[in-house]
Amino acid sequence: MLRFALTAVLASALAGCAQAEVIILKNPKTGEIKECSRNSGPTLFPIAQTMIDNSAARSCAAGYEAAGFVRMN
Repeated sequence: MLRFALTAVLASALAGCAQAEVIILKNPKTGEIKECSRNSGPTLFPIAQTMIDNSAARSCAAGYEAAGFVRMN
C-alpha cells in the first residue's frame, strides 16, 4: 500500500514537469489567427498524453505553415 501511495505521489509530481505546447500562427495576408494546442482531456497518463498532444500541436502548426501562416510565438 505504501509503495502505491509513493508511486501516485511521484507520478503527480512529475505530471507538472511536462509542458503543453501552444502554437499561435497568423496569416500575413488576411490577418487570420489560428491556435494549435492540446486536443485531449484528463488522462491516467499525463506525461505520455502531453507528449502526444505536443506532437499533434506541432503537426497542426506545420500544416498551417505550409498554407502560408507564420508563427507569432
